[in-house]
Amino acid sequence: MEKSESKVLSYIDRDEIIEFMQELIRAKSDYPPGDTRQVAEICVKKLKEYDVKTETLIAPPEVKSINKDGVENYTMPSVIAKIEGAGEGPTLLLNAHIDTVQAGDISAWKHDPFAGIIEDGYIYGRGAGDDKGSVLAQIIATTAIKRAGIPLKGTLMVNPVADEEASSYRGVKWLCDYGYLNPDMVIIGEQTDNEIACAERAIVYFRVTIKGKASHGAMPWMGNNATVRMAEFINLVHQELIPEVQKVKHPYLPPTTISTTKIEGGIKTNIIPELCTLDIDCRMVPGITEEFVSRRLNELLEKLSKSGQEFKWKVEVIYTEGGIATDTSPDSPLIKTLLNVAEEIKGKPVKPTGYKQASDGRVFAKRGIPIAIFGPGDPSLGHSPNERVSIDQLVEASKILALTILRLIG
Repeated sequence: MEKSESKVLSYIDRDEIIEFMQELIRAKSDYPPGDTRQVAEICVKKLKEYDVKTETLIAPPEVKSINKDGVENYTMPSVIAKIEGAGEGPTLLLNAHIDTVQAGDISAWKHDPFAGIIEDGYIYGRGAGDDKGSVLAQIIATTAIKRAGIPLKGTLMVNPVADEEASSYRGVKWLCDYGYLNPDMVIIGEQTDNEIACAERAIVYFRVTIKGKASHGAMPWMGNNATVRMAEFINLVHQELIPEVQKVKHPYLPPTTISTTKIEGGIKTNIIPELCTLDIDCRMVPGITEEFVSRRLNELLEKLSKSGQEFKWKVEVIYTEGGIATDTSPDSPLIKTLLNVAEEIKGKPVKPTGYKQASDGRVFAKRGIPIAIFGPGDPSLGHSPNERVSIDQLVEASKILALTILRLIG
């Protein structure tokens, strides 16, 4: 380890990390409403404490979420901090979201989810892992480099961002579309237990509508029950399509999942339903595309219609990022540097992995930008009661990020 690297690591202080983490957790930013004003101010305060240039940005009113939530954009500020190098080096972006999901049933929590209680080496609270632990590690690594006065050849950007839990329309998507974020490589902060993830499945939400024929409940043979036809369609999806897509493998990811999650049909108990809608959550590995799944859904509906009572149908895409999965080569400079640094800090071999959940990485993936997903916290605890993050992992993540920054753009 070089002298400059040791100097940077000396500015990563465990007590400061604990205090900062508790402050972040105590600043409620759960969605809905996803009000990130307080937590954004805390991030800006910490960055300015060490003279890191910051800017607070809010999407204009015309930028709407796909969620019909009625939330005002002004309550969702994001932060961009920057350390500009003297050379012509690349721009490295550290991105992690400052909004969280709601705490849910408070009685299911061991501790107040917004108190930041410490127990057995963990800090408890909503957002501890998802995603304020990564926010902290990225900011602490950045301020350590600034405090050490180590010059950079490239530009470091840090982006504590809003609106990730509401599909990112007023967060990363807006910042990218309007030119505020145009990095050469990105480290997305998410809870990975400080493992290095280089892949993430693409997400598409489909909506299937079947139109049958209504009739009196006393004479069902006069109608064509759309809800029954939908149940038959769901069975076909599970029998034929899911086994088909699961044949396509990826070394770091779970197989493609097609989950039939939400069904609505009928208007009254004594009326045979004319319409039924089904929402489908689809997570696709590289090699499975949105177009392929859409085509196969239509083919199964056609098969079902021709095999019995005919009906009309429609397949819609109600949410997509263009079906682009995150799939960065483990041999890329970004992933190799992270792996090497992680091995050095952890003192044991580290292999690349995949990220099972969803992140803002999907927004950058369609722009062809190399992406790593990395951060402290157990991913199985996200969105659950008793969410917590290891203090040791917070320190470790901060050190790994600091050295990675130096070796990529220092």
